[in-house]
Amino acid sequence: MGAAPALAGPGGVGALRLRRARILHTLGVDMFSTPTMGRRTFILLAPFAVAAAAGGWLCAPYLQGECEYARVREIAGAQPPTDVADASNERKPAATTADEDPCMDRSFDWNALYQINSDVIGWIYIPNTPIDYPIVQAPVDDPERYLHTTFEGAVSYPNNQGSIYLDASNAGDGLNASAPLLYGHQQLNGSMFSALSNNHITGVLEEHDQAYVYTPSTTWRIALFAANAVDASTETVQTSFRDASELQSMLEEKLSESEVILYDPGHIEQLWTFCTCSYGIWQNQRTLTYGYAIERRDAT
Repeated sequence: MGAAPALAGPGGVGALRLRRARILHTLGVDMFSTPTMGRRTFILLAPFAVAAAAGGWLCAPYLQGECEYARVREIAGAQPPTDVADASNERKPAATTADEDPCMDRSFDWNALYQINSDVIGWIYIPNTPIDYPIVQAPVDDPERYLHTTFEGAVSYPNNQGSIYLDASNAGDGLNASAPLLYGHQQLNGSMFSALSNNHITGVLEEHDQAYVYTPSTTWRIALFAANAVDASTETVQTSFRDASELQSMLEEKLSESEVILYDPGHIEQLWTFCTCSYGIWQNQRTLTYGYAIERRDAT
């Protein structure tokens, strides 16, 4: 049975005073000296210049990350469907078959993606959200590598988007594991897994209650049926199960803990968990969204 990993999350960003001093120094101001009368006008304007510079410094990683992932989508040939039907899980999830669902027919240039990052294992798409990203496998010897590393390998702070990644404890079975655990940041610009951060609030999950996960050999259509906010400093998530009965027991446990439940899926073969930051009751709060595959298509 696999380990139950503690939930990952971004670390703090320190040395703000030193960074402010560096920005001021760039503008010609020494924050540790006393200004003279002749420099009064400049000093009065300096806070506005500093704010602009700091704003640019904070926003740059967002812009860089968005440009990178737009480029990756283009390289992968990831054209999103243009006629996605509104198929809510509250109305029979199986009402739309794979043949009728354009999301099941997407294709990707996996060779091109592999040349960029050999850790790529799949792609995730959630209609009605910006979520349309490659998935990488977190290495066992560096489980938080992709917390701050983008798909192309960029690392920047403080607002680096990182990557959508599968927990290192799933490395053996990958996305075929009995309980895949996927991470993605919550970002101020709404990218990565931000759209999932409020799923534990009534009325939010219904707006995007289906996900699609693609690999070179398999496509899953996943119904998102429940969500919960947890304290990451104490919460662990089981990522594999010895048998079906153990998996069903875990499903019942998660349903009993969830703040939002669209429905009880009954018997399942996989329990998918999507984790992102949500910052509410707890400093290290995470929102966990649970799903199960309602359709699976294997390559022929």
